[in-house]
Amino acid sequence: MIMAMMKQLKLVGPKQLVMESVPVPEPGKGEVLIKVAAVGVCGSDLTIYRGHHPYAISPLVMGHEFAGTIAACGKGVKGRAIGGRVAVIPHLVCGACKACKAKVFNFCESLRCMGAEAHGAHAEYIAVPAVMAVPMEAGVSWNMAAMLEPACVGYHGARREKIGRKTRALIVGAGPIGNFCMQTVKAMGAERVLMADLDDDRLDLAVKLGADGVIRLKKESLKEGAIRCDVPLKDMDVFYDCVGLKGQVLDQMIGHARRGTGIVVIGVLQNGYSIPKLPDFVQHELRLSGSTMYTPRDYRDMITLMSQGKVRIDGVITHTVTLEQVPELLGAMDRGEFRGFKVIVTLGDEERPA
Repeated sequence: MIMAMMKQLKLVGPKQLVMESVPVPEPGKGEVLIKVAAVGVCGSDLTIYRGHHPYAISPLVMGHEFAGTIAACGKGVKGRAIGGRVAVIPHLVCGACKACKAKVFNFCESLRCMGAEAHGAHAEYIAVPAVMAVPMEAGVSWNMAAMLEPACVGYHGARREKIGRKTRALIVGAGPIGNFCMQTVKAMGAERVLMADLDDDRLDLAVKLGADGVIRLKKESLKEGAIRCDVPLKDMDVFYDCVGLKGQVLDQMIGHARRGTGIVVIGVLQNGYSIPKLPDFVQHELRLSGSTMYTPRDYRDMITLMSQGKVRIDGVITHTVTLEQVPELLGAMDRGEFRGFKVIVTLGDEERPA
């Protein structure tokens, strides 16, 4: 019997990527085999590439934002058909805890993420739990499907606060997740949504995607920009921190928020954070919420929002590369020579309309 082979790109050490020829995996019980069509490149991929990610250990096949076609089904798989187009939630979980039984997989204490703590989709094929393969609607392209993972991070975070038709929101951080968060808050009916960032190109994209106003932090403070946009910070109903880092943005939000306001932290806070105004969180009875990843419901909802045109990826994807070009891409990103927003890695010969 001749074993089918496939290509996969493996990180064998910091900044060391090797293309391999390995056997196509067979789906186990409850798994489906995915023929990978498109993979998004995330900022965390660069962290992993550099060897700085706290949980990712090489050798590792990266790639956690991906979609493809079901090529085979393992035993016991129901509700998934060969040839079906799916987006993949990159979660490996215990399947037995209370959170897993409720399909709130991001709360599983045994959670591992494909592409970081387990092999991911920088390969022609990957076997994944069938429950993590979410069927796509006809109007969702491969590019949209590959953007579902970051879109759902923004969506899940947006839903951490109640949004109504009179809601006024400020989102700091106009990267992919911030822009998806902004579109979600708008789709939920918010009256005014402002975005702030240091990068003018990202803010220009935010305007095209529907932001009601932008604050260009190279030229003005949050307070000055909000006043210019006719929504003073004390009139904001909710703040979203899509930056994280050392807590600089969160500290500003705590200092500016009126009493009883909600703040959601979507960006990852680093160790050694400094938040001097944290006592105001208690004194002013603020609501401070964390947000981590997403659930299957988030994926289903986002697929619908994308198919309805309420969340768009126009202008989000600036570059497309092949799997063979990923080492060159990550090298350029590492050296600070890459200028773009979101990159898609394409595999196979499927049509991929934007």
